[in-house]
Amino acid sequence: MDTSVPLHLQQRKFVSNGMLAMIFFLAAEIMFFAGLISAYIVNRSVADGMPSIQQPRLPVEITAVNTLLLIISFATLLIFSKKFKSANSSRLFLLLTIFLGLIFLSVQGNEWVKLLRFGFSTHTSIYGAFFYTLIGAHAAHVMIGLILLLYLFLKLQKSTSFDNAKNKIAVCSLYWYFVVGIWPVLYVLVYLN
Repeated sequence: MDTSVPLHLQQRKFVSNGMLAMIFFLAAEIMFFAGLISAYIVNRSVADGMPSIQQPRLPVEITAVNTLLLIISFATLLIFSKKFKSANSSRLFLLLTIFLGLIFLSVQGNEWVKLLRFGFSTHTSIYGAFFYTLIGAHAAHVMIGLILLLYLFLKLQKSTSFDNAKNKIAVCSLYWYFVVGIWPVLYVLVYLN
């Protein structure tokens, strides 16, 4: 009578390794943005006339519309992740999310070029330095998020395992939710104050 336990018994993990890694990574990113935001707030409170009257006004209206597009991308990714059953029709929501992210990044880049033409740069003032650092850090995160979403789209084309696909969707979505979630904070602090 053989009473040995098979070696291949697996316990179901509460959180996948990929999700755990993403949670730790995002915790570090939250601290990174918290440091930038707190430095901005402190410098703004002690600086005379930040932002300066001589500098061009920031594009508040177009950035508000752009913010709305980014928030819609949150919703489209959420719909995609809820409806995903390896059906191609739900992948259109993922493509829409990527498209909205590309529009957001394009509009931000266009606005940066206009501001630079007006003479607003990192050397103009401490406000300019903080503007480009905060908004630039976010833009870099949007680019990384778009790469992750494109990776996800390509992986789902080849994926045969529903559980594996769901895990990839959860990990990539969490990163995008962070990118979208931090933007309204930056928009209010930098553009509206």
